[in-house]
Amino acid sequence: MNINYQILPTFTLAIIAALLTSLLLDRWWRERIYNLNGKTVLITGGSRGLGLVMARQLIQAGARLAICARDPEELERSRLELEQRGGEVLAVPCDVTDKTQVEQMVQQVRDRFGVIDILINNAGTDFVGPMDVMTLEDYDDAMKLHFWAPLYTTYAVLPEMRERHQGRIVNISSIGGKVVFPHMLPYCASKFALTGLSEGMRTELAKEGISVTTVCPGFIRTGAPENATFKGQHRKEYAWFSISDSLPLLSMSAEGVARKTIAALKRGDAEIILSLPAQIAARYHGLFPGLNTNLLSLVNWLLPAASGGIGTERALGKDSHSFLSPSWLTYLGNRAARRNNTITVVEGNGNGAKQQVVEPQPTPETITAVPEQPQIQLIQPSEAAPEIQACFNDIQDTLGIPWIPANWRAYAMYPSVMQLFWQRLKPAMQTEAFLEDAIAITEHVYRDINDWYQPGYQIEVEQAQQHHIQQELNAFIFGNPQLLIQQIALSKTLAGEVVGQDGSVDSRHGTNAYHHHQIQLIDEQSAAEISPEIPRVYQDIKQTLGVPIVNSDYQALARWPAFFLAAWLDIKLWRERPEYQLLVQDVVQKAEEAASRLSPAVWVGEREVRDILDNPDNFEQIQQMVQMFKDILPELIVQNALFHFGLRRVQAMTITNRE
Repeated sequence: MNINYQILPTFTLAIIAALLTSLLLDRWWRERIYNLNGKTVLITGGSRGLGLVMARQLIQAGARLAICARDPEELERSRLELEQRGGEVLAVPCDVTDKTQVEQMVQQVRDRFGVIDILINNAGTDFVGPMDVMTLEDYDDAMKLHFWAPLYTTYAVLPEMRERHQGRIVNISSIGGKVVFPHMLPYCASKFALTGLSEGMRTELAKEGISVTTVCPGFIRTGAPENATFKGQHRKEYAWFSISDSLPLLSMSAEGVARKTIAALKRGDAEIILSLPAQIAARYHGLFPGLNTNLLSLVNWLLPAASGGIGTERALGKDSHSFLSPSWLTYLGNRAARRNNTITVVEGNGNGAKQQVVEPQPTPETITAVPEQPQIQLIQPSEAAPEIQACFNDIQDTLGIPWIPANWRAYAMYPSVMQLFWQRLKPAMQTEAFLEDAIAITEHVYRDINDWYQPGYQIEVEQAQQHHIQQELNAFIFGNPQLLIQQIALSKTLAGEVVGQDGSVDSRHGTNAYHHHQIQLIDEQSAAEISPEIPRVYQDIKQTLGVPIVNSDYQALARWPAFFLAAWLDIKLWRERPEYQLLVQDVVQKAEEAASRLSPAVWVGEREVRDILDNPDNFEQIQQMVQMFKDILPELIVQNALFHFGLRRVQAMTITNRE
């Protein structure tokens, strides 16, 4: 047989072209013959991000939608938007990690639409941080959301799909379900499980007319990092993750991913890997798994270390912002977040990344009534006996503060005890070591807060007012760490401990007192004359901090309600952050260490205190007061720093001089 080798290349190319053409035609045909019009689609995690974008495109194709998520408010916003686009939508609040809730939700969808033609398992979140700060709880939560939840929903819809011998299931996995990336171990492990589950279900359900598609996207611009979970040095982790999630060559738009996912659903594809970088990563790992793992281990060297930050505590992305992110590097991700219900957009917000509070006004609905608490009476200095007034003045001069602290005004209810306390504490308070410890606590708080706090309010404060607020904040910032060390020393000595050791110590040199007027404090009765909102905020402060008094810090700052009201509501939000709680604990630890170094020795025995009381039973009340001030002062130290940073940054952004 004669073979014309000259035409062989042409013949080969023709065969390849014919095969490619037939494959493309097959894809085109399978996509066209499946009509979404009138089909019922259930999307988990459909209230925001990729789920919401897919819902919009499915509505446009004529599908009837059921969406579920945990947040009822998010669901309602999404439902209203989708219905405005002309769709028929059912929104069901549901935690898909709860099997019972899933079964009830699926029944509600059946009751409304009759059958479920398509299930899209989309609900998920990211867990970002080094392995050393990940706990078993993180792995458990990731598996519940990425493996068990899709399994629950699949088993809930399978009976009717099997009965009709038709149905389509789409599992939104990830490139992290094929290639493990560093600092995402719980996420990748759970997505690997979902990928395996999805591929296995396809092989077993195909004979029953049910098609299962596995979708493995890379980074998607949905704004998802705002609600992801970050650990360790969470600000740095958020920065690299959110920037990667926004870069145009590294990430895909949510609209592009949704469009390709729906096309794969219609074709009944087994799997799609979305974005060119994700495809390259999957192919390269398949060919050279060992080499790829070694390369990724080098990438791990560039990522933040496990030490530092918040350790094993969790922080959301929206609580992990820094100067790097949000920034122009995350512009596309920020825009997607605003479009896709990932964050709440507030009018006047420059980048949509966080809510801004402009002179907020508390309402009775937002402030609960303070529970019944034992009242602590504070002595008015002008009404105190001469020897108590002299003691007050000595405290102020020794500590270098221009106000009489609430704790000492409370102890003055028992004059002999107050004088005993101060007699024992004063020698230790006058040492250089004591002042150095107090300053070290302040510096520590300022350094840490500077790393994670960005004020969430915008106000206008006159320059003269700003100067006075700054002056008084400086006094509290300087005085409260000293008071905390005192309280810890008193609580220890009342429990029978000897604090510090006798020995020679360096005394402070020169005066430590501030050389300006005494700080004016606003009592609760006078507060309403300044602003009708202040009394309610005072109640809110007592409720939030769990104390029966309003401390001097707030009584002073209330003279400037525009700043005080906005800053307090912002601080309330930041009190829930893990960094805040960890910093408060750290302040207590450092103050405990400082109290143990007090010199000369401080000791006030229980018997000694009871003997000088007119009613010895009052000892327990004194002990409770000492403990209360010990508990509240660490919070006040951190909060005064937040006030300070808020004022400083507000001045740079919004303060204007008035003629």
